[in-house]
Parts: sequence; structure tokens; C-alpha cells
Amino acid sequence: MRKWIVPLTIVCLITGFLLAFQLKALTDASSVNPMSQKNNNLISIIQNLEQEITGQENQVEKIRQELDTLQQNQQAPGKLNEMQEQLRDMRLWAGLTPVVGNGVIITVDDNKEGLKAKPNDDPNRYIVHYEHILSLVSELKRGGAEAISVNGQRLITTSEIRCVGNVILVNTTRIAPPFEIRAIGSPHNLAEMVTNGELEVMKATNYPISFQAENEVIIPAYKGELQFDLSQVAKED
Repeated sequence: MRKWIVPLTIVCLITGFLLAFQLKALTDASSVNPMSQKNNNLISIIQNLEQEITGQENQVEKIRQELDTLQQNQQAPGKLNEMQEQLRDMRLWAGLTPVVGNGVIITVDDNKEGLKAKPNDDPNRYIVHYEHILSLVSELKRGGAEAISVNGQRLITTSEIRCVGNVILVNTTRIAPPFEIRAIGSPHNLAEMVTNGELEVMKATNYPISFQAENEVIIPAYKGELQFDLSQVAKED
């Protein structure tokens, strides 16, 4: 029996050393100051932001140097004027500037008389839906409209007209009746498209409608966001 005493003692000693080592490690880990760790994290965040700001400042400085070089160039005045004209044209085509010209103004409203006369009837038969507006806009485009707005919301290539519940949204902005649609283009061509299309359908169901041809139709600029997260300029061959 005594022959097991020495090995057993050695095992106990080793086990004790291991337990003491683990306990010390846990004590050291628990002794870390949480405030110190928080400060370290904040310092790391600040350093990353400082690096980002430095990169932005370098980019701004580079652009300024390019502008200075362009202005110092003998051909700079003519080149700048050409670039400014191109920029104005691009903003005009993109719908980012107010425009004025010959066109039409269409106003449609809910059939309130129908709602009053038939209170137990389906009200959807007497209110203007987004499909009505969408059809009128599509017909104006087919008639050659160069610019269109709906209740002051300029339509561009990324604009959308949709319905969320009982609310009509244009450019994510809620609009309400009466709906005023402005379009710049040939009044004759625009009138021919809409009066033989959606407007006739709406008149047949007694929607209040106004149609005017104007010499000076003013349409505001698009004021929403322009986001292109996935699209990039493709390299030309």
C-alpha cells in the first residue's frame, strides 16, 4: 500500500500547481480595468477617424491643386466656360434645374359628389388612384413631354409613382388631391395624347378635370436624393 504514496503525492503536487496557475490567470484577467479597455477602444476609433479625415483632406487638396493648374493654364478661361456650359446642359437633361416653356397643365380631383350621393357604394370608384396619374404621365411622355411634374414633384429617370395603402407617393413624397400635372412640350401633341386616352375615361366617370394649354409652364427642379450605390462608369473601348 505504501508504494502508492509517493506517486499519489507527486500527482497531488502537480494538480495543485496547475490549479494555482489557472487561478492566477483568472485573477489577472478579472483585474483588467473596464474603463481602461473602453478608453483603448475610443482611442482606436479616434485614430481611424483621424486617418479618414486626413485622406479626405488630401483629396480636397488634390482637387484644389488641379483647379489652380487649370486656372493658370492659358486656355483656362475658354476651357472653364466650355465645362460650365456642359455642366448646365447635363443638369438640364437630368432635371436638376427649373424649366419653363410651352406646355399643358392638367388638374384631376376625387369625385366628391359621387361619394356624397352614394355613401354605401365602393369609394374606390370615386377617388383618383395612382394608376390614373401613371397613365396620364405615360401618355404625356408619348406625346413628347420634355419635363413633367406632379404636385410640384419633378419626375426624372429614377422617379416612381406608387401607392402605399391609401397614400400616393411621388419621389417618396406623399401627395394628395387635387393632383396637378404639368408638362412642357408641344401643347397640340400633348393634348392629342391625353384627351383621347386616360382623361376621356376619367371624364366618363365624372371625375372633376381641368385641362389648360399654356405658353409659360414652370416646372421646378428635382430636389430628391441621387444615389448610385452599385452603378459605376463603364470604360469605353
